Amino acid sequence: MELYFSVYDYIVFGSMLAISGLIGVYFGFCRTQKQNTTAEYLLGSKKMGVFPVAISLTATHISAVTMLGVPAEMYLHGTQYWVCAISGLVVTIAMSHLYLPVFMELQITSCYGYLEKRFGVSLRNLASGLYTLCTILGVPVLIYAPAIAFSQVTGINLHIITPVMCVICIFYTTIGGIRAVVWTDTIQFLLMVGALVVVIIMGTNMLGGFAEVFRIADRGERIIIFDMNTDPFVRSSFWMVSIGLTTMWISNIGVSPECVQRFLAIPTLSDSRKVVWIFGIGHIIIKLCSVYNGLIVYGKYADCDPVSNGSVKKADQIFAYYVLDVASSIPGLSGLFVAGIFSAALSSMSSCMNTLAGTFYMDFVKHKYPSLSDETGSRIMKLLVVVIGTTCLGLVFVVEKLGNIFSLGISIGGVTAGTLLGIFTLGMVCPRANTTGARWGAYASLIIVSGIVLGAQLNIMEGNLKYTSLPFNLTGCNNPEFANTTSIILNEHHDNSNVPWIFRIGFMYYSVIGAMIVFIVGYPVSILTGGHDDIDERLLAPFLRGWYRRRRKAKNLPKGAKPDQEMHLILTPDR
Repeated sequence: MELYFSVYDYIVFGSMLAISGLIGVYFGFCRTQKQNTTAEYLLGSKKMGVFPVAISLTATHISAVTMLGVPAEMYLHGTQYWVCAISGLVVTIAMSHLYLPVFMELQITSCYGYLEKRFGVSLRNLASGLYTLCTILGVPVLIYAPAIAFSQVTGINLHIITPVMCVICIFYTTIGGIRAVVWTDTIQFLLMVGALVVVIIMGTNMLGGFAEVFRIADRGERIIIFDMNTDPFVRSSFWMVSIGLTTMWISNIGVSPECVQRFLAIPTLSDSRKVVWIFGIGHIIIKLCSVYNGLIVYGKYADCDPVSNGSVKKADQIFAYYVLDVASSIPGLSGLFVAGIFSAALSSMSSCMNTLAGTFYMDFVKHKYPSLSDETGSRIMKLLVVVIGTTCLGLVFVVEKLGNIFSLGISIGGVTAGTLLGIFTLGMVCPRANTTGARWGAYASLIIVSGIVLGAQLNIMEGNLKYTSLPFNLTGCNNPEFANTTSIILNEHHDNSNVPWIFRIGFMYYSVIGAMIVFIVGYPVSILTGGHDDIDERLLAPFLRGWYRRRRKAKNLPKGAKPDQEMHLILTPDR
């Protein structure tokens, strides 16, 4: 059965896009303070409020991959992903007490300015380059995810949808700067939450309550709480999710330019910590809601899988199909849901483009041409947003050839997440780490992890690497083809042993491997090349500063840069 948008759904969806565009127009043209300086364009002149920044961060990290990919993951493979709640708590604590105090005290426009102070310009440029690569590879996944949902509910080819989506996002990000991004994120977040709440209430009531949702899921083998399997080649386990996601999220939040940029838009450390905790709690709640939505979808189709039945082309579209199926009686509700999906994608895409433009400008353009005026810098960053958005749009057509959006999003992020996290953490917790060690650790990490991810994706594309889905019942389908069928397993058991073991490593471990390699290579190389004994203690994690101060005093080491010299460097980090 084909299900499509009604007129009311198009009205609701179109209103969301129009509001996003108008916010950009307001901040770009109507507001008294224009986006014509780098400080205003990137940091909102450091006068942003706690609540909108926290909501913006939450919206940025609740992408369409979460809204669509997580329910599909639960539908296919069960609920082991619930452990993300533990990861979210650990990340929030680490961000609040380890990384945030360092960045707030240094007050640097780009978080990679830290690496210049700790390890030199070469490491800063390397990190900026890795971030640029990761963003350009990751944003196409964010674009593709809502496009396949919209294609499912409208029948419109996703190759038509993606350019329209990109043009709108590029428009309001280019002319509105960080203020437009934050406020569109806030409104889009409310749409996301509204869509999730409505679907949860309707879905739970239709199945007869929370207890019935879990009973049906348990009968279908979807309830997986503590799979303690230590095999690194399984698709998912408690250890893989808890360790892998924690490492990746610390990288994506703790040392990510788009997050640090938001935190620095807040005037004080105490207020920034409030932002971290609001964001952390909101992030966990929405992730768990997405897990629950996967169970609701399974409860609806426990007797007839629409993917096997041919009603849905790809499992990634199952949640969008479900909403249309159950909400068709309420005018505009399907439009609200798809608007929420697009809101998640637009908030993530706009944040990535704004931050990448600022990072590229500060770390490459401004660094080479320090005499550029603020107004010229603002114009260059706006042009960069257009170039970045157009490039990402072109890469969408490559993404659709790869695996499902959930594993693909984590795999692409894993290419650089571990390397970047390793470099920052090495600098903050290992006082003796030096530039040579950090550089070789980063090179080794990037080469090895890139090889693993590339090899795995090529094997997935060629059909050599597959993972078995949990069973689906087809006895309730009104399809003669399945009349005598009791059940079916999507992607029936596939022998992956012919694939080299290194390419079979679970995709959630990529960031862990990357970070470990930086330390395994970087610290010994640092020691062998003389180490480092004279650094500004503010470049270290707060809990190490007292120990480092006592160590320097015991060894009668020089005090290093004078306070006034250090302050001058901090105030002009991007010269």
